[in-house]
Amino acid sequence: MAKKNNGLSKTSLLKSMQCGKALYLYKNNYQDRDPVSRALQDKFDRGHRVGMLARELFPGGKDCSPPTVFQYDQSIAATKALVMRGEPVIYEAAFKHEGVMVALDILCYRDGKWYGYEVKSSIRTSRTYLQDAAIQYHVITKSGLPLEDILLVHLNGNYTRKGEIDLQQLFRLVSVKEEVLEQQAEIENAILAAREVLSLSSAPEQETGVHCYRPYPCDFLGTCWKGLEKSPILQLAGVAMQDKIDWIKKGIHTLEDIPEEAISKGRMHAQLSAHKNKAPYLDKDTLKAFLQGIQYPLYFFDIEAFQPAVPLFENTTPFQAIPFQFSAHYIEREDGPLEAYEFIVQPGEDGRLAFTEAFLKATHRPGQIVVFNTLLEKGILFQLGKMFPHHAGAIRDRVIRMVDLETPFRKDWYYHPGMQGGYSMKNILPAIAPELSYDQMNIRDGADAMHVYHQLWHEADSIRRTRALQDLLTYCQRDTLGLYHTFRHLKEIISR
Repeated sequence: MAKKNNGLSKTSLLKSMQCGKALYLYKNNYQDRDPVSRALQDKFDRGHRVGMLARELFPGGKDCSPPTVFQYDQSIAATKALVMRGEPVIYEAAFKHEGVMVALDILCYRDGKWYGYEVKSSIRTSRTYLQDAAIQYHVITKSGLPLEDILLVHLNGNYTRKGEIDLQQLFRLVSVKEEVLEQQAEIENAILAAREVLSLSSAPEQETGVHCYRPYPCDFLGTCWKGLEKSPILQLAGVAMQDKIDWIKKGIHTLEDIPEEAISKGRMHAQLSAHKNKAPYLDKDTLKAFLQGIQYPLYFFDIEAFQPAVPLFENTTPFQAIPFQFSAHYIEREDGPLEAYEFIVQPGEDGRLAFTEAFLKATHRPGQIVVFNTLLEKGILFQLGKMFPHHAGAIRDRVIRMVDLETPFRKDWYYHPGMQGGYSMKNILPAIAPELSYDQMNIRDGADAMHVYHQLWHEADSIRRTRALQDLLTYCQRDTLGLYHTFRHLKEIISR
């Protein structure tokens, strides 16, 4: 029988602090982990890129990254040798103390003192980041290396790119030693608890709960929530997760079983009424009044944008939404034909001016512009108006003409049981127009679109590039065609 791996890393210890069972499964049933989503992998990749860029704040360092994830002993030995000779900058400095191993992003030696830096691809700190740093500090100092200070290096949300990236302005270095020292007892207790879990012969009993999602969704939701992942109770929107879990623990597994006294007004009431009656919930008078304010001619419009952590273009900030494509469908009268317009920026280009001009040209005729949730579209258009003041007046005209088709769903004037607790177009369309479902498409949501577009920045194969660009156009067009069919569906509902 193979010897159990009871060693701890920063990652596994953080998992243990969220849930002991998660740690046990991570160490003993790793193959059962849930598949990594595109969005999560993008987050990992972003963290790696930002980490590599942050090294340029401390150039010339020696890299102690291991040849493989199974060879960290080599990294620890290499780090020890570099520390002993007082190497000024060490990347991925590895330390181990009583079975707990960590790798620090950047370790610096100056004026006879050591400083630790942990890089985060975000614009703010969090409790989890502080726990992360506290674990690093514990292992490094207990292994015999005193740290004068430990700092988090994160992106500066107020930085605006002007010319070449200014690394000193892009990053903020924040000392967290005081907070880290306050957490040392907690870390020591967490290590003891983790070792106890790893000494068990089977996974500890642990009820599912809110902790499965906080601070991050667990890697083993598919294991612990098996059989419940499609529970209609969990699909209820506007209900606290803890309330849903409490109902399930009481044996309430269907919407019909939820007690009447628990049904409140608004979102929950609309959903439960629809599911119990097996028919859409409708506030007909309010919906009718809203739709009367939307008159032909009409545009149905959608923007896709990506949010690079490190500003790619002039006058942009970290995580600023950069538009890269739009789709529009125009219809002059109720029985008229739909006209389609589309535009996409070639990956690698700053196409904001071309985007702006294409958008203004596509929407030059009179007519309200129907969108789903105006927050993104209006925010991006206002940014473009500031950047290109000669177009500001025309952009303002388009913004004024916008109407938000999300309103009837957000305010629960209409809910279809086929929406399954979701209020996005990805939930609405399959319910009211199954033939327009996103299930068979190569790109199914905004996160997919951002991922594919970002990958195209590095795609050299012309065939794959052309195919991906067409997938993006098809996806965005589906959004605006879906808006049109949603509008027609709502109009039909109130006319019955």
